[in-house]
Amino acid sequence: MSDASAAGETATEPADTVREGLPRRAILVLGTGLFGLGLTVGGYGAVVPVLVERGVPADVAGAGTSAFLLGQALAVLPADRLTRRYAPRSVAAGGFVLAAVGAALLASTTVAAVLASRALVGLGQGAAFVAAMIHVGRLTTGDDTATAQGLLGAGFTLGFAVGLAAGPGVIARLGTVAPALVSAAVVAVGGVGALALGRATSSWGVPSVEGYLRALREPVAATLALGNAATFGFLIVAGTWYADLLAGAAVPATAVLVGFALATVAGRAAGGVLAARVGEAATVGWSLVGQTVVLGGTAAAVAADRPSLVAVGVVLTGLGFGVPFGPLFALAFTEIAPDPGVTLVGMLVVGNLAALAYPWLVGRALVATGTFAVGLGAMAVTVGGVALLWTRTVGLARH
Repeated sequence: MSDASAAGETATEPADTVREGLPRRAILVLGTGLFGLGLTVGGYGAVVPVLVERGVPADVAGAGTSAFLLGQALAVLPADRLTRRYAPRSVAAGGFVLAAVGAALLASTTVAAVLASRALVGLGQGAAFVAAMIHVGRLTTGDDTATAQGLLGAGFTLGFAVGLAAGPGVIARLGTVAPALVSAAVVAVGGVGALALGRATSSWGVPSVEGYLRALREPVAATLALGNAATFGFLIVAGTWYADLLAGAAVPATAVLVGFALATVAGRAAGGVLAARVGEAATVGWSLVGQTVVLGGTAAAVAADRPSLVAVGVVLTGLGFGVPFGPLFALAFTEIAPDPGVTLVGMLVVGNLAALAYPWLVGRALVATGTFAVGLGAMAVTVGGVALLWTRTVGLARH
């Protein structure tokens, strides 16, 4: 069903169609909302130490991120189906509004408010993220798709980076109310702006629920999903715990977090360039291999109490999380995957569910062992397994 026949649309309304180049206005508007989402997600890393200092167990504090990932996983399938009946811009706007409410709730640091906040942000981001990706995916083709997806991801990552790096200092000076309301306002601006975008035309049909499940049984689609877990999912896990990891190390924590933040943003931009030169599959596959080495080395540095090496490892993981994003999601719009929307749903559902246990696991390991080495080591082993699976299913050739 095309958007022209969807409820709330008119046949005479101007429609954006696939054309050469990037849909800059859509990227700017949707990227603004995603930037606000990044602010609240990245800023949660600064809230975790506040919760722990108030006596909340570390694994419970980490469960806030698990609630966020679960919310995303629950939202993406309904969001994809809605984009086939209504304009993706409208679905994105609804997701941004829901996430703005969740972001505002982080003004309170009671356990109930925090968990509710993270769940609502996850639900809203799941809807907005899918709709934004589909909107620009319908307007681009070829290498432009990887670049556009990477730029949208860079909007989120830039906000994530700012929230992660600035969060500890801002919360120490102003408390949690001001940053919560600012991030909520930015998300809401993206939601209002999304409604003013032109329609993205499409003839995608509405698959059955069985169609989504059937697609996930395809090895390539399942591997793309696990790739999302090892990149975007683990980025969220790292953002939850890096501020706490660096707080006890003899390094300038703020400078390291800024370096990590800049590395994630630079990685998103570099991913599109690398994909154009060597192909999306090779870019993602080799990034996973490199990230395995970096996470493993960082875990070893933590165990050996080498703070300078820990700082270097933290920054380098930012590149590892950033580079694969655009190419990974661009592969969902190529011939190696089934229906792009179905593939996106699988990537986000499986990716988020696969990463779901890790925020809690890292906190649980910290409580049990007093070190982050075990949690980081578990992440390294997981990324290595995904890298091996990637080479066997997707491969490293250009698609």
